[in-house]
This record gives sequence, structure tokens and C-alpha cells, in this order.
Amino acid sequence: MIAPEKNQKSRSRIQEICCRKPSQLLMSLLLPLVVIGGYFCPRIGFTVLGLITLFMVIAGFRGRFYCGWLCPMGAFHERFLGLFSLQRAILPVFKSSWFRWLLFVLMMGLMSSRLYLAWGDSKAIGAVFRMMWVLSTGLAIGLGLYFKPRVWCTVCPMGSLQGVSSRNTYLLTVEDSCVQCRKCWEVCPISTYPGAFKQEEGSGQVPSIECLRCSNCVVNCPKKALSFQ
Repeated sequence: MIAPEKNQKSRSRIQEICCRKPSQLLMSLLLPLVVIGGYFCPRIGFTVLGLITLFMVIAGFRGRFYCGWLCPMGAFHERFLGLFSLQRAILPVFKSSWFRWLLFVLMMGLMSSRLYLAWGDSKAIGAVFRMMWVLSTGLAIGLGLYFKPRVWCTVCPMGSLQGVSSRNTYLLTVEDSCVQCRKCWEVCPISTYPGAFKQEEGSGQVPSIECLRCSNCVVNCPKKALSFQ
């Protein structure tokens, strides 16, 4: 387990690709709009449906790029929750397939049952989408205050959906020049370690579901051994 102090120092040295932070700050405004504004106007919840459509389109040619650049919840966790997080290491269980898909089934089952009951009432349907964001945000904040702020992104049902729908799309490639210094692991918002996917001969690729396409590892790699293909 990594001490919080070390994570704070590492975070201060992170270089980021141009425009990512501004895009996240802008998109993060949608979170209070839906969570708070949706209480007074439930139809605002349809914003979530629009974002689902957007990320499924993007996933077709950029994988989980939406997660790394445009997701309002992910942006809020990384830019604001990160200021208060203890930054503890993410537990292996959060990255296990069985846990991801168990959560996916439970949350999709909850949403589907509520949508069935609300069918035909646009206000009630909008309220269901808002409810799912409130639930996800609550869980994410609870976990992110102790673990890394974007720990929810390792199990997020929508992130998992993007990952499986883009298995061979815009993958992070690890060249044989990688020296496995673990710098990539330090700067990854979800603690993925690209160096672990290095192959002895030729290049290796990080599974789509494990990568947000944020490019933190690419711009911070001292050997320039990481790239997207």
C-alpha cells in the first residue's frame, strides 16, 4: 500500500496532455446540473441518456476516451474529490472481472426495473436516470475519499460496457524499450500498470477496459515506450 504522502508528491509531478484538464472542468459542471437540478426538474435526467449515446459512439473508435476526457463524474472525482482523498492504493478486488460484472448486473437490473415501472412517464424516466447518477456518485465519493479518487472508474458499469465494446480499439501499446520503472502506474488515475503488459519480444497492449486513454502514462514515460495504436 502506498502512503498518501507519496501519492501527493507524485501527483504534483504529473504532466498532462494539452486540453484534458479544461475539458474535464467543463464537463464536471454536468454533475451538479443533473444531481441537483434534476431534483427540481426530473427531465434533466435525460442528459444521462445523451451521454450514454455519446460514449458508445466514441467507444467505437477511441475506446474509453470518454472516461478519461469527458465523463462528468470521472472529472469531478479526479479534479475535486482528489483534493480531499487519502489516495490509498486501489484494492485488487476492484479490478477483478467477477466484481465488475456483478456490479454491472446489479446496477443495470435496478435501472431496468425502475424504467419498466416508469415507462410512459417522461418525468419518472428522467428521475430514474438521475437516481442512478446520485447512487453512483454517492458510492464513488465514499470510496474515493479513502482510495484513489477515481477508484469508481475501475468498476463503473458504463466504463465496463465501453471496455468490452472496444476490445481492439485505440489500444495503449507498450514497446520493448519499456524498463518497467512503474512511472506509468504512479500517474494512472485508476492505477493500471502498462509495464506489466510488456512482452519479451515485440510490443504488448493494455486491455481496453483497463485504460482511460487519458495519456498520462504516455507523456510521463521517461523512455517514450508508450503510445496509442
